[in-house]
Amino acid sequence: MNRLAGIFMLSIALLSGQPALAYDTYQVGHISNVTFAGDSVFIMLDTGVPTNCTGTPYGWMVVPAANKAMTAFVLGLWLRGDISQVSMAVYTSGRDSSSFCQINQIDPAE
Repeated sequence: MNRLAGIFMLSIALLSGQPALAYDTYQVGHISNVTFAGDSVFIMLDTGVPTNCTGTPYGWMVVPAANKAMTAFVLGLWLRGDISQVSMAVYTSGRDSSSFCQINQIDPAE
Protein backbone atom coordinates (compact mmCIF):
# COMPACT_ATOMS: atom_id res chain seq x y z
CA MET A 1 0.00 0.00 0.00
CA ASN A 2 2.88 2.40 0.73
CA ARG A 3 4.26 1.96 -2.77
CA LEU A 4 0.87 2.74 -4.32
CA ALA A 5 0.53 5.86 -2.17
CA GLY A 6 4.04 6.96 -3.20
CA ILE A 7 3.25 6.51 -6.89
CA PHE A 8 0.01 8.44 -6.45
CA MET A 9 1.76 11.35 -4.69
CA LEU A 10 4.49 11.45 -7.34
CA SER A 11 1.86 11.51 -10.08
CA ILE A 12 0.05 14.43 -8.40
CA ALA A 13 3.33 16.34 -7.97
CA LEU A 14 4.32 15.85 -11.61
CA LEU A 15 0.92 16.89 -12.92
CA SER A 16 0.58 19.98 -10.73
CA GLY A 17 4.00 21.52 -11.42
CA GLN A 18 4.24 24.54 -13.71
CA PRO A 19 7.26 24.48 -15.99
CA ALA A 20 9.20 27.69 -16.61
CA LEU A 21 8.98 28.05 -20.38
CA ALA A 22 10.35 30.86 -22.47
CA TYR A 23 8.04 31.72 -25.35
CA ASP A 24 9.03 33.73 -28.39
CA THR A 25 7.55 37.11 -27.41
CA TYR A 26 6.17 36.71 -23.89
CA GLN A 27 6.97 35.23 -20.50
CA VAL A 28 4.72 34.40 -17.55
CA GLY A 29 6.03 34.84 -14.01
CA HIS A 30 6.35 37.06 -10.97
CA ILE A 31 8.44 40.23 -10.84
CA SER A 32 11.52 39.37 -8.80
CA ASN A 33 13.35 42.71 -8.97
CA VAL A 34 12.67 46.34 -9.91
CA THR A 35 15.01 49.23 -10.60
CA PHE A 36 14.66 52.70 -12.07
CA ALA A 37 16.88 54.58 -14.52
CA GLY A 38 15.90 58.01 -15.78
CA ASP A 39 12.20 57.85 -16.67
CA SER A 40 12.20 54.08 -17.28
CA VAL A 41 11.29 51.18 -15.01
CA PHE A 42 13.27 47.95 -15.34
CA ILE A 43 11.96 44.61 -14.10
CA MET A 44 13.17 41.02 -13.82
CA LEU A 45 10.89 37.98 -13.81
CA ASP A 46 11.53 34.94 -11.66
CA THR A 47 11.12 32.78 -14.78
CA GLY A 48 13.60 34.60 -17.03
CA VAL A 49 13.04 36.39 -20.33
CA PRO A 50 11.21 35.48 -23.55
CA THR A 51 13.24 34.00 -26.40
CA ASN A 52 13.32 37.30 -28.34
CA CYS A 53 15.08 38.89 -25.36
CA THR A 54 17.89 36.38 -24.96
CA GLY A 55 21.06 38.29 -24.13
CA THR A 56 19.40 41.26 -22.42
CA PRO A 57 21.82 42.45 -19.71
CA TYR A 58 21.31 40.46 -16.49
CA GLY A 59 17.72 39.58 -17.51
CA TRP A 60 16.43 43.16 -17.16
CA MET A 61 13.41 44.16 -19.22
CA VAL A 62 12.46 47.82 -19.58
CA VAL A 63 9.06 49.50 -19.43
CA PRO A 64 9.71 52.55 -21.64
CA ALA A 65 8.97 55.93 -20.07
CA ALA A 66 6.30 56.63 -22.70
CA ASN A 67 4.18 53.75 -21.35
CA LYS A 68 2.84 55.59 -18.33
CA ALA A 69 0.04 53.14 -17.46
CA MET A 70 2.45 50.17 -17.26
CA THR A 71 4.92 52.24 -15.27
CA ALA A 72 2.17 53.23 -12.82
CA PHE A 73 1.03 49.59 -12.52
CA VAL A 74 4.53 48.32 -11.67
CA LEU A 75 5.14 51.22 -9.27
CA GLY A 76 1.80 50.58 -7.56
CA LEU A 77 2.63 46.91 -7.01
CA TRP A 78 6.08 47.82 -5.74
CA LEU A 79 4.78 50.44 -3.30
CA ARG A 80 2.09 48.08 -1.97
CA GLY A 81 4.65 45.33 -1.48
CA ASP A 82 2.79 43.02 -3.89
CA ILE A 83 5.47 42.98 -6.59
CA SER A 84 6.36 39.30 -6.20
CA GLN A 85 2.81 38.14 -5.45
CA VAL A 86 1.06 38.93 -8.73
CA SER A 87 1.55 36.49 -11.59
CA MET A 88 1.65 38.20 -14.98
CA ALA A 89 2.38 37.73 -18.64
CA VAL A 90 4.95 40.19 -19.98
CA TYR A 91 4.88 40.74 -23.76
CA THR A 92 8.00 42.08 -25.44
CA SER A 93 9.18 43.40 -28.78
CA GLY A 94 12.78 42.24 -28.36
CA ARG A 95 15.95 44.10 -27.50
CA ASP A 96 16.47 47.76 -28.38
CA SER A 97 19.65 49.60 -29.37
CA SER A 98 20.76 49.63 -25.72
CA SER A 99 20.43 45.80 -25.65
CA PHE A 100 17.61 45.85 -23.09
CA CYS A 101 14.42 43.91 -23.71
CA GLN A 102 11.48 46.25 -24.45
CA ILE A 103 8.14 45.50 -22.75
CA ASN A 104 5.06 46.50 -24.75
CA GLN A 105 2.31 44.90 -22.62
CA ILE A 106 1.83 43.58 -19.09
CA ASP A 107 -1.15 41.33 -18.43
CA PRO A 108 -1.86 40.39 -14.79
CA ALA A 109 -2.91 36.75 -14.84
CA GLU A 110 -4.86 36.92 -11.59
